Amino acid sequence: MADAVRDGQTALALRLAKHLAEDGFAGKSKNMAFAPLSIHAALALVTAGARGATEAQLLSFHGAPSAADLAAFGRRVADTVLADQMEDESAPRVLFGGGVWVDASCGGLKKAFRDVATKSYKSQARTVNFADDPEEAVEIINDWVKKATNNLINSLFFPSDINADTALVVATAVYFKGLWRNPFHRANTSPRQFHLLDGSCVKAKFMSKSSQSQFISCLDGFKVLKLPYLGPWKTKADAAHAAPLKSRGGPGAAAAVDADDTQFSMLFFLPDEQLGIANMVDMITAAPSYLQSILPKTMVENVQVTLPKFEISFDWDLGKDLQRLGLSLPFSRDVGDLRGMFQKPDMRRPMFVTKAMQKVIIKVDEAGTEAASIMRGFCGGGLPPDMVPFVADHPFSFLIMEERSGVIVFAGHVLDPTK
Repeated sequence: MADAVRDGQTALALRLAKHLAEDGFAGKSKNMAFAPLSIHAALALVTAGARGATEAQLLSFHGAPSAADLAAFGRRVADTVLADQMEDESAPRVLFGGGVWVDASCGGLKKAFRDVATKSYKSQARTVNFADDPEEAVEIINDWVKKATNNLINSLFFPSDINADTALVVATAVYFKGLWRNPFHRANTSPRQFHLLDGSCVKAKFMSKSSQSQFISCLDGFKVLKLPYLGPWKTKADAAHAAPLKSRGGPGAAAAVDADDTQFSMLFFLPDEQLGIANMVDMITAAPSYLQSILPKTMVENVQVTLPKFEISFDWDLGKDLQRLGLSLPFSRDVGDLRGMFQKPDMRRPMFVTKAMQKVIIKVDEAGTEAASIMRGFCGGGLPPDMVPFVADHPFSFLIMEERSGVIVFAGHVLDPTK
């Protein structure tokens, strides 16, 4: 059952990536990023409080056999994949959590829902007064946003977001900061042209390294590059890459890897053609099994890597997009039923999601990656012949994935690294 839910999470990430590309590529130059894991967690949290046909549609959308299976998967991901390894300075910094704020008029949250929110999604639950004091309620939620994203995102809500229909706010957050296992040298960063979809060019700062072994797949029409982050070392070579940091198993030794150890990597998908990103996205989002089959498994010698530095800040009002993808009932004023969240629901009052939004910030440079997301929902030249080039001087896509679980944490498309 866990594999089915995991595949459902991957499928949702790929569907959203394709949908975002279909709408966004028409804009020609707007970078896009989102956190599929955060969206999945927020919708799973809503599922825990849904009933009847609304619950059935949410489970189908997730590809989950039951709400219990969905909650069990969420708990496993939160406890292992997204556990913050603060004791290991070399490991990625990961913060994950959720918040549930319910209006005082609803009589509080049902214990069963509160337990799922706390145990499976590390979500705090609190009663606020949306109707009489929206400013204070928004201040409480935004304080949580700052803490949950390590101050990378300072606010997400405004008092104007709250209206008479607001009974509940659900939010999930993911913050990630990882150092490359094999970082780029800043001395090798230099400006060069990046080709845009409209045929024009901009000058961006490119990181570069060459004559090195890299995880890369060369496929028909595109390449896939995997850049691992520092983390548990599986081989002596891994430990050597981490020097001068101290190896867990001693100098030059391979460290033992626990069952719960994680391995985060960033995957870059680069079309061969300068304007080939749309066709490439169609291929890589076709099915979770195809994505897994094309991910680099072995290292290739003598690879030239040239990547632009970039920073993306992207706000996505995705409620209508989720409805276009088939998730209609949770947003329906007439038939949406989320009353399973509340201790004493007013059966005369509809309980539905009024808005779903996400804000994502991602920074990629020579040292590594820093990223954060908040998901909220209102209820209610030439190279040597033997060199393999990976020169990302035109639009490309990316994923940040925890490889052992297959969970996709962040995803996006870079159309102009200067914006």
